[in-house]
Amino acid sequence: EELYSDSARKLSDGIDRIFDAMTGCPTYQVVAGGTPVDVTSQKLPSPHASGDEQWSQLLTFTAGGHSTVVKQTAIRDGSLLLIVSGSPALVDRHLDKALAQAPSTG
Repeated sequence: EELYSDSARKLSDGIDRIFDAMTGCPTYQVVAGGTPVDVTSQKLPSPHASGDEQWSQLLTFTAGGHSTVVKQTAIRDGSLLLIVSGSPALVDRHLDKALAQAPSTG
């Protein structure tokens, strides 16, 4: 989990740019510790969660013949931005709980 706070506009603009950059090219490669990692990205429909705005994407990381799938979902609720990343089933299961435990933005 990651938590950020700022004005609603700054949070929305910032996370929108990040998710667009990550999903704008459906396949790319990064290098981690000298190891090339192939990444495929896919925008997902917004989750049916609380909050003012939502973003979601599915990332597959492949290196050395092994793949890992990570779901990343961001929810902006007022001046708070929550990002939850992990296995798709766990992100879906714990998203509302993570948002409920976040500090109040009121």
